Amino acid sequence: SQPKREYIARAYHIIEKFSENDIDFIAIPGNHDRSNLPETLLDHYSKKIHFINKLTEISINDLSIISFPFEAKYPLEFFNQVRKKLEQNLTNKYIILCHQLFDGARFGPHNYIFTNRSDTLTTANFPNNLLFVLSGHIHRAQNIQNNKVQYIGSLIRTSFMEIVEPKGFLIIDLEEDFYKIKFQQIPSSSMKVFEMDVSNTEILSSKVDELEITYREKTLLRFIGRNLSEQEIKYLWSRFPAKDFPLLAFTPKYANYTLRNLFSLN
Repeated sequence: SQPKREYIARAYHIIEKFSENDIDFIAIPGNHDRSNLPETLLDHYSKKIHFINKLTEISINDLSIISFPFEAKYPLEFFNQVRKKLEQNLTNKYIILCHQLFDGARFGPHNYIFTNRSDTLTTANFPNNLLFVLSGHIHRAQNIQNNKVQYIGSLIRTSFMEIVEPKGFLIIDLEEDFYKIKFQQIPSSSMKVFEMDVSNTEILSSKVDELEITYREKTLLRFIGRNLSEQEIKYLWSRFPAKDFPLLAFTPKYANYTLRNLFSLN
């Protein structure tokens, strides 16, 4: 949400090349972007470059792309407006580009499913001229709602909750009568999780001393099976000071808090 200026400059240089090669570029903000992309000279540089800050329809050949920023307050009402727009133009083929939560999206190692919530969206009542929805927000690449909703996923792992998820991007081939979507996996940041059951031992330090912790990858220590004492929490803080272990985290960080098993999956 607050990238360095040098990263912004490098990104804008890449975006500029899309226009130079006669390729349309569309960017929408997500919830961490506060639903607003700053106006830049690139907005005026070419009609091929689109930074979306409101509901916008972009026509590319025979295809219409409806894009809009993350909508936090009234996602259902807003999405119904989009549906009505498609119903009024049944001869057009549409792709919706957004950053929202859709019914049936899966999250985390335990495959939690977002469903029947006030903020989950559905394409069930949309007309057939909707080809599919491309959405951000959920970081796992997946397709749901009879392939009508495609979650692209994030390019990198932003949380230990994503350690089991492949990362990549989508390649979409659009023809006149059909389309083909392919997920292209790419290498992602290295992460390691040590999940230790300490229910049958009173010596947490002996468990920790057996670990091989490197300084080159993000590492999470999870202690399960029982509550940790205040003395054990203090030991962990002293054993792994942040200045010496900037890529390491442990949980729980407070006494009398029990974690359930999370990362031991079959």
